[in-house]
Amino acid sequence: MKLSLSLKIQVALMFICISCTMAQNTKQVRGAIVQDGTKARIEQVEIRNYRSGQLTYSDKLGLFELTCKIGDTLQIERIGYQSQKTAVQNFSDLLIRLRPTNQLKEVAITGKLASQHYSEISKAYSKEKGIFYNGKPPLALLIPLGGHPITFFYELFGKDGRRVRRLNQLTAQAAKAEEIDRYFNDGIIRQTVPIDSAKLEDFKLKYTPKIDNLRKWSDYDRANYIRASFEEFEKKNQEKP
Repeated sequence: MKLSLSLKIQVALMFICISCTMAQNTKQVRGAIVQDGTKARIEQVEIRNYRSGQLTYSDKLGLFELTCKIGDTLQIERIGYQSQKTAVQNFSDLLIRLRPTNQLKEVAITGKLASQHYSEISKAYSKEKGIFYNGKPPLALLIPLGGHPITFFYELFGKDGRRVRRLNQLTAQAAKAEEIDRYFNDGIIRQTVPIDSAKLEDFKLKYTPKIDNLRKWSDYDRANYIRASFEEFEKKNQEKP
């Protein structure tokens, strides 16, 4: 049966109205995550929308964005902090405070590099949860005789194994950042170019070189890179309206 032109228009309008209604009910919710009792921002916090299953992580400033509807429930989790659930009551910005667990408090972080800190938490968490292979169990555990298939599936697919893998990723990322900082830090940059302190963080954000380049460059090459980058940085700032 063929639809008349007027009926087709009515159906199209109906779908448009439905789409508009759905768009109005769903928005990007922004939030910031801090450690309870302090102003310290927390990065790499896992935020999951229970309804949609959408997952995101907070950035270096503890900020995140996630598509939500009013009434959605967000699950917030981070190794070393107590898990928390938050209901989306409106589309205003969220401020979420996470409390450290005893496990985190037991790890002394004063004077330690971030990579060491993450590594110690990973070891403590693995010991507590019975993770023996860093969340990456060998296939040998699946052999019929002498294997441990339960351990294999627990570490590979379980939440605890996934968390340990994520924490080990953070350890590797922190170690890479620390290596970069040995060659491209505030002191070296200031010794090389006359940069204003207020512009230093912006400069590093835009011109931090890749670790592979830093490893193969000599001190002379690194200094030339900083000078050339600073010249470009200043030129772009002067061109801004």
